[in-house]
Amino acid sequence: MINSQIRIPEELWNKIKEISEKEERSINSQIIYILKIYAEEYEKKENN
Repeated sequence: MINSQIRIPEELWNKIKEISEKEERSINSQIIYILKIYAEEYEKKENN
């Protein structure tokens, strides 16, 4: 696992926080989940 600092606009942070609470995940886990889904969708587009 890599430890990293990223800058996120406050409005986006608040949206991710709201989603993570509804999904019963930590904000960190939610961000990882979002990035994983994006990467998988990107790979699907690249392979078509």
